[in-house]
Amino acid sequence: MASYSFKKNVLPLLIKIAIGLSIGALVVLLTQDILFEIGFIKQIDYLTIDYRFQARYERQKESGQLKDLKTAGDVVIVGISESDSKALPESFPFPRSYYAHLIENLQRAGVRAIGIDITLESLRDSATDAYLDETLSRYDNVILAVKAEETTGGGKYFLRSTERTYGNVFYKPGRRVGIVSIAGKDRDDVARRYLPMMYIGDFLTPTFSFAALNVALRLPDTAVVDYDDRTFFLKDRRIPKFDDVSFMMSYYGPNETFRYIPFAEVIDDSTFKTKDEIELEEDINMFDESTMSLLKGKIVLIGSTMAEERDIHATPMKNPDGSVSMNGVEIHATAIQNVLDDNYIVRADRTVEIVLIIFLSLVSFLLILRIKQIKLRYVAILEIGAVLLVALLIFGIFEVAVLSFTNNNTLINIVNPSLAVVLAYFGTAVYQYLQERQQKALIKNVFSHYISAAVVNELVNNPEKAKLGGDRRELTVFFSDIAGFTSISEMFSNKPEGLVELLNEYLDEMTAIILKHEGTLDKYEGDAIMAFWGAPIPQKDHALRTCTAALEMQKRLAQLRPAWKKAGKPALEVRCGINTGVMIVGNMGGKDRFDYTVIGDSVNLASRLEGANKQYSSNIMISDFTYQHVKNKVVVRELDLIQVKGKTEPVKVWELLGLAGMPMTDAQKQSLELYEDGLRLYRGRNWEEAIAYFTQAKELDPTCKVAEIYVQRASLYQLNPPPDDWNGVFVMTTK
Repeated sequence: MASYSFKKNVLPLLIKIAIGLSIGALVVLLTQDILFEIGFIKQIDYLTIDYRFQARYERQKESGQLKDLKTAGDVVIVGISESDSKALPESFPFPRSYYAHLIENLQRAGVRAIGIDITLESLRDSATDAYLDETLSRYDNVILAVKAEETTGGGKYFLRSTERTYGNVFYKPGRRVGIVSIAGKDRDDVARRYLPMMYIGDFLTPTFSFAALNVALRLPDTAVVDYDDRTFFLKDRRIPKFDDVSFMMSYYGPNETFRYIPFAEVIDDSTFKTKDEIELEEDINMFDESTMSLLKGKIVLIGSTMAEERDIHATPMKNPDGSVSMNGVEIHATAIQNVLDDNYIVRADRTVEIVLIIFLSLVSFLLILRIKQIKLRYVAILEIGAVLLVALLIFGIFEVAVLSFTNNNTLINIVNPSLAVVLAYFGTAVYQYLQERQQKALIKNVFSHYISAAVVNELVNNPEKAKLGGDRRELTVFFSDIAGFTSISEMFSNKPEGLVELLNEYLDEMTAIILKHEGTLDKYEGDAIMAFWGAPIPQKDHALRTCTAALEMQKRLAQLRPAWKKAGKPALEVRCGINTGVMIVGNMGGKDRFDYTVIGDSVNLASRLEGANKQYSSNIMISDFTYQHVKNKVVVRELDLIQVKGKTEPVKVWELLGLAGMPMTDAQKQSLELYEDGLRLYRGRNWEEAIAYFTQAKELDPTCKVAEIYVQRASLYQLNPPPDDWNGVFVMTTK
């Protein structure tokens, strides 16, 4: 009794728990980059991160919690815009004397550090270059920009040389440099992370923001961060790592959140003349006490905001116009402000995330399965309930993650726990499917002792089909028969098992082709095959599938004949008939035994066309009803207007030669054209001309056997013309 209770109650629960835990383990393997990284999941993760940045910004803006960096920020940007370029006597790129003059004004204003986010990679004018070089020699708080490019391996960055010469012509030992390359971009090309340092050659070099921070924190020009497994250290600052080489920036807002002061305003003192001052012959002098007060004690970054300079990058923040672009100089400003504010995005502990994934997988699986197993008449309601539970759990994960990001700057992964819930939902579907399979196997095992296994499968898989009757549908039906099978059978009169072996091989090959093209095999009748396309699964291209299958059968037979001949077996020739039309499809038969098949006039016509091939020496005959579905997709030869036995209406029939684009020789193409012209002449009673065209068509292409038939008919009509009401229809007298 105890054993029975364990199997009935405890064991199923243990199995469910094991499945829930397995789903959690699978999600961990898929999302924690243990085996590999799935780009699609990572891309969704990026989108959720960007959403949180924007949501935090909007919520803090509404609540008045946003820090106003225009008034309280430690960084001011001196922007070089198109307006500045037009306002100054010489347009951008400016003479080096402009930068020297700007540095002098900024030093007078009492700034803490000056970062020139413009790479000066070559000398231009000896006088102005010397002026800037002399100015740089007098100050220790100016950072020069250098660029670095990531190598394909090793994670190092290079800049032409392994010597500490860098790529700025004004660099000298002791002068400060910072790498301005925005290297912390994810695979979607969005800058979310920032690198404190990079390699240039064999030397670790601070990035632009950290070179400015070295000045602000009174560190040497070559100082780089120290680090352990989780943290970067810069003097007394602790910067949490996001990965091995970077931290995640905490954006304060969209582009131009920091204070921007025009380049022309800072350079325009009493000793400098702008274009307006020159033209008006009047001193304006925008660089005054008010401007100096805005700059005092600030870290100043000088950079271009012009689009043509291509220093614009995608960030998680949306601008008022809907774009997500930000000036590169402002990204550097953000990194500086983050360090000074001790404001970073901290990734939630990975161990906690793994535990959360496994917990959610287990709980979600058990809850969803419990809902689905409630006994209710309307199963759809249970499914809706399960979906709502999944949506509620994902919404909860999402909201907790957004609140954590907004209030605590903590990045809790949304995608991975949500994936655990979704996979738990699908896990319940798989679990139920396997349970149903087990039940169906039991039913089949019991009832197969009493009724046909085919009927059992039909009843188990589609109980609603356990009734007689069918539906009217447009389908394409196929019949094939081996030419001269009676004679072939006589060849095996002394060895019937050889005939069975040959027939089985033939039927196996042909059936494989039917199934390959997703046809439904109806039945075998001796050497004959009946199949149809378009049911039970609807197929819009059922006519083309049938034609393609018939052509592939003929191709496969051509490949098999040499082997059959070599083995002393007859080389089988097969005739196929194809028709498209409305027919009845469904279960036909008696209440105790029935088959899934098709019936109707359209089916009978396909059978007649298969037999009509003999009259025209053709291999594949299709009706005009089929041709109208596949024209422009196949190559055909019109055979005749025929009236099959048992029908009063004639039907146009075609010989299927191949698919559109099939390789054809010039002779074959010309033969087909001559044949079509000959057929037109034949129907116009121009017997002599028709004979000439048909004869030439047959000479150019010996496979055009029907041309010879028309030569014979036209010759007879020359001697004994048809009646005046003759319409060209050939009446079939046999099946």
